Amino acid sequence: MANWDLAIALDRTRSEPLYLQLVKALEEGIRHGRFKPGDALPGTRAMAELLGVNRNTALTAYKELEAEGWIEVAPDRGTFVSRKRPFVLTAPVGISAQDSASWKRPTPPSEPFFQPGAPALSSFQLIPDTTDLRLAPTEAIHRAYGRILKLHPERLLQPGWDPRGLLDLRNSLSKMLRDMRGLSVEAGNLLLTRGLMSTLNLVSRVLFAPGDAVAVEDPGWFRVAEAFRSAGARLFPVPVDAYGLDVEAFEALLIQEPIRLLYVTASPQHPTQVVLDPARRKRLLELSRVHGFRILEGDPILGFHREKNPSQPLASEDPHGRVLYFGSFEQILAPGLQVGFLAGESGLIKALAQQRQLVDWPGNLVQEATIEETLRDGEIVRHLRRIRKLTDERRDTMVDRLQLHLHPAITVKNPREGLSLWVRVADEVPLEAWIQRCLARGVVFYPGSLYDFRRQERPHICLGFAAHTVEEQNEACTRMALALKDTGSRHL
Repeated sequence: MANWDLAIALDRTRSEPLYLQLVKALEEGIRHGRFKPGDALPGTRAMAELLGVNRNTALTAYKELEAEGWIEVAPDRGTFVSRKRPFVLTAPVGISAQDSASWKRPTPPSEPFFQPGAPALSSFQLIPDTTDLRLAPTEAIHRAYGRILKLHPERLLQPGWDPRGLLDLRNSLSKMLRDMRGLSVEAGNLLLTRGLMSTLNLVSRVLFAPGDAVAVEDPGWFRVAEAFRSAGARLFPVPVDAYGLDVEAFEALLIQEPIRLLYVTASPQHPTQVVLDPARRKRLLELSRVHGFRILEGDPILGFHREKNPSQPLASEDPHGRVLYFGSFEQILAPGLQVGFLAGESGLIKALAQQRQLVDWPGNLVQEATIEETLRDGEIVRHLRRIRKLTDERRDTMVDRLQLHLHPAITVKNPREGLSLWVRVADEVPLEAWIQRCLARGVVFYPGSLYDFRRQERPHICLGFAAHTVEEQNEACTRMALALKDTGSRHL
């Protein structure tokens, strides 16, 4: 047996589990040659005694290392460092990918697919509904990815695919939605997608035809409206007020147009963050049943609702299967992990799955399995608990910083949930000039006009807050105040 120098420090004051600390320590030792290929490891009992931990901690760590290919277990002989190291991608040194300059430049808000441009290192991207990528559980995702490829390569790397998506993930997701959002859904009521635009593409293929009438919120999520418009829908705006979608105005629209689909965000509405009134919810569901249109409900802030008495989605109150609900893991994990989902009655899910076979075969089983593994082992729940508390704190501090630096030029209410703020700007503020001055000072946010159905100016801005620390929020708000002074405004 190799002469092991087990100078491994396990810090019991850290939130990271001890088994993961042991995994990292052994993995680093193998990477850097401290432990050689073929070296024997102490048994789990001996390892636990040497480190002063429970044997289950050592067992779990060894299983993790074996699944990732760092160690090998030989029955009746022991456990050894693998002679063949697992393949690990490393970052290239001295090489940077050159992007097309045209994609780095911002596009004006009047363009259908607006983008603020590539961020500068010194800028503050106060983009709505984004979280702090520095807090993403990248190590847990990496380990889950390694495990599923090690244990199930034959199942995940070849076709043989259910077009509704990986069954294991749909089972885990159905429990998550029942617990978190009050939805009574089974795996057969779920369809996995590749995120927002993939979802809207499928919906456009199934729920309306070119030339059909589709209603959207005003103000509302501009990417949804543009996706439906590009699919040939005739779009009709429905105003949103302090109680959510104006159902009376929508009812008047139904008399004039045979609406096929209504898109809503009810809990809360995006971007205004208001919650749809209970009486309006009931009436909207009744109108859908009587008039035969479907409701597509987006939940862009899945997981970031208040823990006590959260607002519930409209789909949780739907007894007739009129609501098709969708969300994604983008905010919980990272936008780059493009796994979304649709929840609805089984016949509609089947029709959507048939379309998915045409546009997304054979799917992305590896990514779906990675998220399922992370969800099943509890890492997503633990991660969400950590960042939800921090997000609540950052929401409060952002409201405080805005009021400190920009009152009375702006009025902002704390919505208590969600990942963005709908900020009212005083009429005397030269809004367009202020936005441009903020950009010049490296502060990026979305103007209210972007959410207007006709892209007309609204006296609002939409700010994200969750991606920045208190210090960064304070600096961003300070720059916004200086930018307002740059315009010549005396409103501070």
